[in-house]
Amino acid sequence: MGHAYLPRGARCVVQWCFPEGGRGGVAGTCSPIGNIRIETRYPVKSSKALKEWASTCQSYLEGEPLLLLRKGGVGDAGLERPDGLFWLVPTWLHQQEQGLRPEALGLLERSPGLKSPPGSLHLSLAAQLYAGWEVTDPSVLPALEPHHAMTPETVLKRFNYRQSGLNAWLLRVWQTQSPVSMLWNPAWDGCVSWMNLDVAVEAPPGTNPVADESKLDAMYHRLAALLGTPQVGPSAACGVELP
Repeated sequence: MGHAYLPRGARCVVQWCFPEGGRGGVAGTCSPIGNIRIETRYPVKSSKALKEWASTCQSYLEGEPLLLLRKGGVGDAGLERPDGLFWLVPTWLHQQEQGLRPEALGLLERSPGLKSPPGSLHLSLAAQLYAGWEVTDPSVLPALEPHHAMTPETVLKRFNYRQSGLNAWLLRVWQTQSPVSMLWNPAWDGCVSWMNLDVAVEAPPGTNPVADESKLDAMYHRLAALLGTPQVGPSAACGVELP
């Protein structure tokens, strides 16, 4: 038996689950546990944004979660683990350097709709860390290949950059019905992973999950079988004991 803890800044609502066609029901992101349902409600605004490859963002947008293998960029002070809600900002820069496996190139080809107009920033994908692992053993990297879009060479190069190791993140992602727009700040240029938006940007009404919870749960268990117990998550709710 393990415990699932509520992420900082989130709150939970416990409701009884009823058979199909019965009373009640919970909208949004929920995890069924026994005969109750735990709904975790997250803050609807954030001043943080994370740059991530457009192919990964596109895969989430299509309802297929991918593992993020992260390490800080050249301009980052060090590794930083996301806490609470943040925005995803798709990037294309490094993907032009043959960093994607051939079977993932279609994701990149379908991603131009995620681009912001020149001089502006469009935010349409909000995220929260579902589970996070610290990967320190390079021998597990080949087993992770089905769960991300990068070439083995790209992953190993990232693993060995600065000090050895990677953060492996599985996200829960939401999409807005229409993008939230703002002017581009030159401070966001360059090889930095995290962007400070200066103001807390609110997710508008109609922001919905892009992937079924069952897909996230299944992928989490596959990753846990490879990587062991995560350092963060899984983000269920309220410290309720899980089987």
